[in-house]
Amino acid sequence: MMIAASLLLFPSLFALQMDETVKDFKRYFRKSKDPIERVEFIRSLEDIDSPDVLKVLLPVLKDKDPNVIRAAEIVIAQLPTPSSRAGFLLPFEKGKPLLQVVAGMKAASTGKWREYMESSRLYLRHKDADVRLWSAVCAGAFLDEAALDDLVALVGEDENPLVRVAAIDALQVIGVGQEDVAAPPLLLALGSENLSVATAACLALQRIRHKEAIPALLNLWETGEGRILQNIYPTLLEITDLQFSDDPAQWRRWWNRAAENYVIPTPEELATRAAARSKAAGQYISKTKSASFAGIDTPSREVVFVVDVSGSMEDLVLQRDKFREAGHKRLTKMEIIKKELESAIEGLGPEVRFNVHSFASNTRSWRKTLMPANALNKKGAIQYVKKLKALGGAAAQARASVGLSGSAGAEEGRTNTWGALLLGLGVGNEKVRRAVTQSASEEVVGVGDTLFFFSDGLPTVGEFVDTVEIRNGIAEINRFRRITIHTVAIGDFKKDWMRMLASENRGQFVDLGR
Repeated sequence: MMIAASLLLFPSLFALQMDETVKDFKRYFRKSKDPIERVEFIRSLEDIDSPDVLKVLLPVLKDKDPNVIRAAEIVIAQLPTPSSRAGFLLPFEKGKPLLQVVAGMKAASTGKWREYMESSRLYLRHKDADVRLWSAVCAGAFLDEAALDDLVALVGEDENPLVRVAAIDALQVIGVGQEDVAAPPLLLALGSENLSVATAACLALQRIRHKEAIPALLNLWETGEGRILQNIYPTLLEITDLQFSDDPAQWRRWWNRAAENYVIPTPEELATRAAARSKAAGQYISKTKSASFAGIDTPSREVVFVVDVSGSMEDLVLQRDKFREAGHKRLTKMEIIKKELESAIEGLGPEVRFNVHSFASNTRSWRKTLMPANALNKKGAIQYVKKLKALGGAAAQARASVGLSGSAGAEEGRTNTWGALLLGLGVGNEKVRRAVTQSASEEVVGVGDTLFFFSDGLPTVGEFVDTVEIRNGIAEINRFRRITIHTVAIGDFKKDWMRMLASENRGQFVDLGR
């Protein structure tokens, strides 16, 4: 009986302990000025099944620090029971404050809170773009077929391109099996002047497989330009499963013959051809190109290069024979990447706009914005690249380790990967980043659609140095913008995180060697 009584008392004692944790949060969080400590205080509330957690975290969503906001969103999304997250019900019913409505839908979509499905659907036609965006995300997360008509309207009519991207993402999930309804707005979006919208539509047609998509894709392939072209070939493969090469003329000849009687293969038929699709996967990148860097080709018209100039870049490569065979005469990592970058800039077509950023502990830029790849700008960018030097290299590090003078540059030569990626994505400015963090529908214009990121080591300094946190942060910023991130590595370090960063952002990874 004593043991049974103790077991009955245990939940109450545990709940009391949880309440005390929330009380400690209220006591210490407001007083803390340390950004890392504030995030840790928030994460301490994880796994607490109490409505008090939401109550204390809602005000935190107004914080000025994007990392604090992100931590609060993560904890809120993990609230385990309907009773612990019921605090959003009143804002949902009233439609205000909007910050809480958006936060509620963001958490509901992440945590799959199905009790909010019908409520979130009501906001698909709301006047606020952020509200519409997250309402669309919820519809996709919940596979809410009742939202189909509203999503079709958002894809075809919404004035905010990032809302259209969110609606397209939801439509490609809900519209499977209802292709005659879902395909027409996607075909309309395919012709959008906004690359994020067009790219999202092209990729969505890989799932919403419809016969009318074939001529639309062929027309775009033959007359379009820019990064969208590299998505057309894989989309045609997914729709037809035909093992043609990435030659638009071959596809056009086939379609001229087959258009009248062609029938889209069924999912069952596709399943029997899985091996063929796998074999064709290596051919997915279109031959149409305007820029090439370290063996990665892209048809993009807006290219950004982000290059590591940390201290270790002055080191010689280990596989020297390999790099000599590739035509390199100067065998430091810095000289190798400079040669690769100079060649890439020289090869840019006049229709391309580009910029170059370098980074170590801090970031630097060749220009403040994208510049046309005319002869003068290419000459200026190449001269900028030629002057790049590894900052605070081995000599400075050695002097610093024994306290000798002349080592001031050592601290400048660390690797601020997070800061470099933010700059490359156009959110290096704190005000811009805060706006993007607080409003997923906020556009960042004129920053490029393709990013080449080169580094020779793991992050060592900056707001984030943990590679998982960096990847998660970039995924959040880039979720609806669809900037392609290619990564290029050189040196002897664990490179898997760079491979995953590229994969998670629709890019390619190249390992130049050690």
